[in-house]
Amino acid sequence: MKIPLSWLQEFVDINLPIESLTEALTMAGLEVASVDEIWGEPVFDIEITPNRADCLSIIGIAREIKALFRLNLKKPSFQIKEELKDDKFKIDILEPQLCFRYAGRIIRGIKVGNSPEWLRKRLEQGGIRSINNVVDVTNYVLLEYGHPLHAFDLNLLEGYTIKVGTLRGVSGKQFDEIETLDGVKRKITGDDLLIWDGKRPIAVAGVMGGANTEVTEKTVNIIIESAYFKPESIRRTSKRLGLSTEASYRFERGTDIENLIEALNRAAYLISNIAGGEVYELIDVYPNRIAVKEVAFKPDNINRFLGITLKEEEILEILHLLEFDVKNNKDFYVAKVPSHRQDISIEEDIAEEVARIYGYDKVTPQLPTALKPVEENHELSEKRKFINKIRDYMIALGFSEAVNMSFMSPEDLNLFEIPGDDRRRNFISLINPLRQEESIMRTMITPVLLKNIEKNSSRGLECLRIFEIARVFISKEDAMLPDEPVYLGIITKREDCKSPFNEDIYDFYALKGIIEGFIKHLKFERIEFVRSTEPFLHPGQSADLFVNDEKIGFIGVISPGILKKFGFKTKPYICIAEINLEKLYEQYNQLRMKAPKYYVPFSNYPSIKRDTAILVPLDFEAKNIFEFIKTYGSNLIEDVYIFDVYKGKGIPEGKQSIAFRITYRAFDRTLTSEEIDSIHSELIEKIISKTGAQLRF
Repeated sequence: MKIPLSWLQEFVDINLPIESLTEALTMAGLEVASVDEIWGEPVFDIEITPNRADCLSIIGIAREIKALFRLNLKKPSFQIKEELKDDKFKIDILEPQLCFRYAGRIIRGIKVGNSPEWLRKRLEQGGIRSINNVVDVTNYVLLEYGHPLHAFDLNLLEGYTIKVGTLRGVSGKQFDEIETLDGVKRKITGDDLLIWDGKRPIAVAGVMGGANTEVTEKTVNIIIESAYFKPESIRRTSKRLGLSTEASYRFERGTDIENLIEALNRAAYLISNIAGGEVYELIDVYPNRIAVKEVAFKPDNINRFLGITLKEEEILEILHLLEFDVKNNKDFYVAKVPSHRQDISIEEDIAEEVARIYGYDKVTPQLPTALKPVEENHELSEKRKFINKIRDYMIALGFSEAVNMSFMSPEDLNLFEIPGDDRRRNFISLINPLRQEESIMRTMITPVLLKNIEKNSSRGLECLRIFEIARVFISKEDAMLPDEPVYLGIITKREDCKSPFNEDIYDFYALKGIIEGFIKHLKFERIEFVRSTEPFLHPGQSADLFVNDEKIGFIGVISPGILKKFGFKTKPYICIAEINLEKLYEQYNQLRMKAPKYYVPFSNYPSIKRDTAILVPLDFEAKNIFEFIKTYGSNLIEDVYIFDVYKGKGIPEGKQSIAFRITYRAFDRTLTSEEIDSIHSELIEKIISKTGAQLRF
């Protein structure tokens, strides 16, 4: 908002240095961005916050200066003489919920031409170009009072009437566009508030007038509009049209409904003086009068909010300077809010006004008083350390951390074929989602991680390793709040092609090894993998994860059907894992509470390794081998791991080959081959007898 100093001085007698005035306005919440010289005079460029629509005018800023420096406000003095009557012209508000008040004055016999120099000068200083004397006056009053006005060519109106309503509200009218004053034909919808004559729309209410009733050099008779429109309606229309004007900027923030008549009369007075003509009597349609807002407050509360000690008289004086009508109601005061201050509604707003005018710089800074020391939440701290330990582990392995929004689409659950009775179907819907694709709180991390992979793949990235630690939200019956467990999601992707080094990296077993790694890092003895029934995972390359017989998540390869639904152009190999860190932490916490683990020295003697392959049915669980070896009970067995699972050429139909390696070592001697051969043969015979397996040679 550009404010010429000379114009301000017509309303308040202020003779301060520009620097002092600039600082005072800025400290009161009206930041002065710059002071420029236009037409040889200083002009303030003031940044107005959206809630202070009352300051989008010369009078509004002068009113602030009056309160800051305890001055008198001098409003324009004018009087319209010899008002003529015209009982035939009608104004009809068809939708009073969108247009609260509409007033107008007819002026006949004007002469449209160039504006006098003083008027053109003021408009240029305010950032508005001169058009003609009639339009310039409406813009001059806009800057002066902050209330937009519009002048229609009366002779171009059809039916000698004005109606205010939307396309739906004006029955029998079929229009889909209107040409505005800038010469652009704009599409209109049933939600746009319009100004109509007897047959057609003549303006987009609160935004811009229509070209069909524009005031030109041929205009002789006019009607000036002064109205109050619902701010939300103007904002919606302005945004949809992509059209922001000086009028819409003010209307969408809220103008002064009680001051629109004074602005209208001021414009009629100036037009009759500059362009001539006879002014007709006021037409004012105000169907539902808006009640004056009242806010109750106590001086003690004001002081407590601000942390200062002001006398009641000082608080009342400041409110009087701001034009609040304050009445004493025994235990508290009631302030009638001026019609131009639509931002005032609660006691805290009153406190803010007192602080602004009193001066923020006079408030002594104080440290807040703590009632008692804040004790550390050890449980929460330990949980954060646990999560950070896993995060550091994943980053150390070269994974990139993703941070996604906690939303998903209900369609994602269908896409991943989640059963109807699955708890992940117990989602929470958003009341006002930004879009349908993000309309529910997510109940699993996998969908959004797969979308991350798809998006990065479309930009040429072939091998990806991503993880995310975040909450999921599961609704519970008869509970106000949902379950919000923290989950770890891991996803890896490579293209379906051979590595130049003949290595299959980032596959199912690599991801399995990563999970086993941090399980061991957390001092768990082992993790159990059980064939998974997740519908979106490859049936032969997936498993549910169990720690101490409790399921904590799943791991697997995304099935080709799901990848096809996502529209991958190539055939990527994508592995995914999801782990409930809340459950894992509970197990970890119980583990810490048990007897502490002690490190033991390693053996200085060499080990002996024996490799064995057995033939078993395809549905044989490889974990059974570990169970059999564990029950054998030899203290010479140091380690066991499976290094190959094979089926195909050379293997009988319906069978698979599982090859495993057993490492033997003693702490007190060097083992001999004969000793180990005897133990190993006995162990293999036991495995074969219990499983029905065949030894593969």
